[in-house]
Amino acid sequence: GSATNPWDLQTALNHPAAVKAGDTIWLRGGKYIGKFTSKLKGTETAPIIVRQHPGERATLEDPCTTSSVALSITGEWTWYWGFEVTSSCTERVSAQSGGNPTDIKRGDGINITTAPNTKFINLIVHDVAGSGISFWTPNINSELYGNIIYYNGWEGSDRGHGHAIYTQNNTGVKRLLDNIMFDGLSYGLHAYTE
Repeated sequence: GSATNPWDLQTALNHPAAVKAGDTIWLRGGKYIGKFTSKLKGTETAPIIVRQHPGERATLEDPCTTSSVALSITGEWTWYWGFEVTSSCTERVSAQSGGNPTDIKRGDGINITTAPNTKFINLIVHDVAGSGISFWTPNINSELYGNIIYYNGWEGSDRGHGHAIYTQNNTGVKRLLDNIMFDGLSYGLHAYTE
């Protein structure tokens, strides 16, 4: 991609051959509507950086077509920095109990599934009908820093569901520093080990 001939976002996140360790993928201002999966793999000495362009506002928005995730992360040694993740889902009340209602469309803002050595820096994650950031066991030596996470989750017949950060750990280290979480429908931080 280039300034005059940019890639679409999913192409950039698929780690095309032109993307090398140490490169920065700049997100230009505007809305990126869809469900995106990042497969980027940098190295320890040269992480790949995905960052909104200076002076612009880049927003990833889940269009709320099915239960899903706005941004799924695999890969490693990549930093995601300074952009917004949200959803256009407006129905956030379920008549059902439990964590998997079928009467509303729900999904997380960011689901970090298998992405060791990644960083998530100064992101804004809000208004998703699930957890803001899901940060699972395989993401060893990874970090959530300076993120603002709010208005996430849904109201079930039993209670509120969807945490600001939902995380678990078993080995390695995870760092969660200076994150601001508020006005969600369940816990701000739900952390456990298994």
